[in-house]
Amino acid sequence: MRDIRENNAEDPNETLLRAGGTVGFLEQARYQALVTDKDDPTWDAKWMYHGFGSIVNFVPGVGDIAQRGVDAVTYEWQQQEQKRIDTIQQQENEKTFVGRERQLQALADAWIKANPDHGSSRFVITGEINGAAYDANSRVKGLKGGG
Repeated sequence: MRDIRENNAEDPNETLLRAGGTVGFLEQARYQALVTDKDDPTWDAKWMYHGFGSIVNFVPGVGDIAQRGVDAVTYEWQQQEQKRIDTIQQQENEKTFVGRERQLQALADAWIKANPDHGSSRFVITGEINGAAYDANSRVKGLKGGG
């Protein structure tokens, strides 16, 4: 049986860049999942608006005034919900980024340990793996058709 390294004789830098690309790809998939899975703050507000709006329009003499009140309350509620959801998403994005940085640093450290004679500094290796991760982020964004 042949040594597995014969079949996969790669430049050590290629393994580093592939590892960074994998982390970047997974990170972008997580960001996309956060956007896809977030609540739609307008759904409940639309139902509330149409429900109350249709009721108050039947009140003689005050229908228009009441409708304006429903509009104002519904709009304010939508704004508050969107702010709440945006805050949660920002917190999730920050957690994802911090996790990504830890993963990339651990991969860079493992690569340096496996390739002690390579001659590049920790800073350079970390920069290369970060660059590979960002490149993968960009490719994933391109696959879905935008940023």
